[in-house]
Amino acid sequence: AAEALVCVGFLLLFSQDTWHRTMVGERPPTVQGLDETSMVPVHEFYMYRAAQDSELKKFAFGDMDAANMDGAIWYLMNEVVTMYTAGTRCPRKFDISKIHRFKVQTKATLPLAQQGMDFGTRFAYDKGRCMGRCFANNMCTSEADCEEQYQRYGYVVGCNNFGDKYPFPDMDTEVPGGIWFSVPRGGRCDGTPTGDADCTWTYQDAGEVTLEELEALSPGQDNCCNGHCTDFWENQFDVGANRDRISQVLDLFKRKYPALPRDLPPAPCNFKRERWYEKDHWPRRDPWVPPPAPELGPS
Repeated sequence: AAEALVCVGFLLLFSQDTWHRTMVGERPPTVQGLDETSMVPVHEFYMYRAAQDSELKKFAFGDMDAANMDGAIWYLMNEVVTMYTAGTRCPRKFDISKIHRFKVQTKATLPLAQQGMDFGTRFAYDKGRCMGRCFANNMCTSEADCEEQYQRYGYVVGCNNFGDKYPFPDMDTEVPGGIWFSVPRGGRCDGTPTGDADCTWTYQDAGEVTLEELEALSPGQDNCCNGHCTDFWENQFDVGANRDRISQVLDLFKRKYPALPRDLPPAPCNFKRERWYEKDHWPRRDPWVPPPAPELGPS
């Protein structure tokens, strides 16, 4: 889902070094010898987003979560085409009908790179709003968590490896190579990202495939929705079957867009949570559940 995140605008008028020292004070220990933004590498890779047909016609890419192909397939299998693995889900969750692909370039800000990282934490976005880090059972740390870290490090792209089990998924999965990303709109810019606080990532559209196209690769009776049936999602708890499933989707993109690479080198998702949250003071609550009404005293 897309979201809008408001942060302190005047911060971006400072040079990155002055901005960081002014707002945060003394820096944590940094990578020795890394003292210029020009020394920070630019990474190029594919991101994918499962979405309903009209989403990116209404909202530009940004203030959203995305994934590598492994992460996208796991999300689709677990939440979109099944009821959290317990039987077919139809209509599909959020009316999701497509996988969009983007060629993304990212560059860490200097304060982030000096912590030995190319990516920040993966925040969860919902309808344009940053919900903080969301853990199991929708327990999230709130928008203030996002604001604090974006003020400290700039609007950096976030990521989480499934293998880290943090913040979610927090268990072993059948797609161990999954990565989820968060892409704050405040860091999106044009051309090649500079690593400035407001220019940490750029993107190009790189095609789309529909769920119907995927499901037509394996006709069958396992999962039926909207008048057609498929075996494409069979054996979702099998690591080998999921590896084959991921390969089939990459092959489909290549057939539809032969001029583009089938795949790109993976993102170096190297967020180190102890650098940001050695002492995690953020309370967690479900933001989709209204807080209890205050008790009324005697009239």
